[in-house]
Amino acid sequence: MSLVASRARVLRTYALGETSLIAVLLTEEVGLLRAVAKGARELKSRLRGLLEPGAALTVQVYLKPRGGLHLLREAAGRGAPPRAAAGLASLCLRLAALELVMATTEEGEAMAGLFPLLEDFLALYERETPPDPGWSAFFAFEAGLLSLHGVAAGESLLRCHECGEPLTAAATCFLPGEGVFACARHGAEGMALAPAERDWLLSIVLARPAALSEREPPEAVRARVGRVLHLALSRHLPGYKAPRSLAVLGSARPAGADPKERP
Repeated sequence: MSLVASRARVLRTYALGETSLIAVLLTEEVGLLRAVAKGARELKSRLRGLLEPGAALTVQVYLKPRGGLHLLREAAGRGAPPRAAAGLASLCLRLAALELVMATTEEGEAMAGLFPLLEDFLALYERETPPDPGWSAFFAFEAGLLSLHGVAAGESLLRCHECGEPLTAAATCFLPGEGVFACARHGAEGMALAPAERDWLLSIVLARPAALSEREPPEAVRARVGRVLHLALSRHLPGYKAPRSLAVLGSARPAGADPKERP
């Protein structure tokens, strides 16, 4: 076995036997992996309390050459721990980002840019001063995932996918089947976007999550933008499924909202 040292983020853990855990980690050096943390649930373990979802760690992992579960040899926390979430939405958005990485990343896949994207997003929850990151920062994270998978959403919002004509705020449609944007002439079967919805989408896909952490769109715009991104991710990312963490927020949907809109 080879020993690898890396920065990492914990995506999820599972119980193993009486005292151990399986930790799903996104590492900077070798991408996503699953490693056994022997005895991590014992009171005397140095790993106890470290392997929480989203935790920032430096790890040493013994990699098995033929796949399977690796072995977590050592782990230490780095940086500030996450602040207590200001509300349910803040907690759910943070967990949803971890779910998305797990669902869309193959084990052993070291996709360039994925670790920095997740690191930047989660770092927003570790700042000393509020406010907590909101939906706009999460949407920017989702747009970043699309970009890593080769979907330049910012460019596609500037020109019609069908005819190449410039798109305007007053005449932009989203085509769910193709996951692209088109002008009004080619968007009869698509979702027409209001100018405010198109403008928010454009600002989200062109910005890093931190740039949007203190800007939130109106509720109606937020729901519509979230729906478009959900459909785009469904179309372009293998393995994508809507995070279960977001379903928790369904009960908070305003009265009269479209039940098909993602919360």
